[in-house]
Amino acid sequence: MKTKSNLAVCLIAGLAFGFSANAQKTTIAKSALPANAQTFLKTHFAGQEPTYIIEDKETFSKDYKVRFANNIEVEFDGKGNWEEVDGNHTAIPATVIPKAIASYVKTNFPNTAITKIDKGNWGYEVDLSNGLELEFNSKGNFLRIDN
Repeated sequence: MKTKSNLAVCLIAGLAFGFSANAQKTTIAKSALPANAQTFLKTHFAGQEPTYIIEDKETFSKDYKVRFANNIEVEFDGKGNWEEVDGNHTAIPATVIPKAIASYVKTNFPNTAITKIDKGNWGYEVDLSNGLELEFNSKGNFLRIDN
């Protein structure tokens, strides 16, 4: 019995390794991004050309990472929906930030900039230039400070 369970564990581990070994990261042209991602970049990063765009293919998913010369990175899911904009400790474009979140930050943290925004199914996580991390629900209502 112990041999069968050891065999099962080895098989599962081997499959998991095989799936992660199938990950393929390749650089692509901006025109190869999904239409949603192209529109997002034209809207919020007009006039800026990416230094690179990576398509990351996993066994069951695909996503994209775009980096600009000013070190801002944007991550998209396989359909081209943005998931994260990371300024790498510099301010991100205000147009990316939902109005309710921008208003809250401007009112409550007037001398800070938003340096990163992460969009999930549950809502948003925002990093500020003063080191605080704020959480908002999907409607942009403040939930808590996350330290």
